[in-house]
Amino acid sequence: MKRLIVNADDLGRAAGVDDGIVRAHRDGIVTSATFMTNAPSTAHAASLARATPTLDLGVHLVLTYARPLSDPLRIPSLVRGDGSFWRPTELLARDIDRNEVLIEYRAQYQRASELVEREPTHVDTHHWVHDHPALSWAVIELARETGAAARTHTPEQRDEYRAKGVRTPDHFTREFQHPGHIEVADLLTLLSRLDDGVTELMCHPGEADPELVATSAYAHERPIELATLTDKRVRAALERERIALTTFAEL
Repeated sequence: MKRLIVNADDLGRAAGVDDGIVRAHRDGIVTSATFMTNAPSTAHAASLARATPTLDLGVHLVLTYARPLSDPLRIPSLVRGDGSFWRPTELLARDIDRNEVLIEYRAQYQRASELVEREPTHVDTHHWVHDHPALSWAVIELARETGAAARTHTPEQRDEYRAKGVRTPDHFTREFQHPGHIEVADLLTLLSRLDDGVTELMCHPGEADPELVATSAYAHERPIELATLTDKRVRAALERERIALTTFAEL
């Protein structure tokens, strides 16, 4: 049997992202989202999440954007001198203290559960950085502590996480992103190639509000993803291919 989790990253990044994710859930095929707890629209996203209990909610763990929730003095390997996070390439080039990562991950998970008033069901990382050993270790530890499922990027990582008691889908696809890969035809092709088992499809729907356009390199693509994810042809393809939508809560 083919089952599909459609997870929208970046809830909380901007109001347009939040609104687009909720619309992609209500009118389209998005089943879950991961929540940024240190972002400009965190409070707005939390309000929408509380009002939308059918949207499965996880935590988008952030070490590469804005500022930490923890005291920067407790996590010096993760922050610049001004206390802000490094960009992805800068962070991954550093000597990272994995225990500091876990401190910040715990803070973000706890903040998410407080804001949305329910326990998050899964975790993943902003900019997909948890292929780094220290970050992956911290994701595993957080998932084991909380019982959350986790995104894994490769079959090898999936098997490692499962061996350590962490629930994870059978497959993960990041093909649905960037121009040339986010139109309806692209998604229909992707759906026709799904393997049996549970697949997580990562997506980034949104509405291009001024804040997002001014600060994100992926602002203009989000409305295209939103239009695709809410297209009736996509829903029809799920029925035709006998693909059942599911969530991390049901994993």
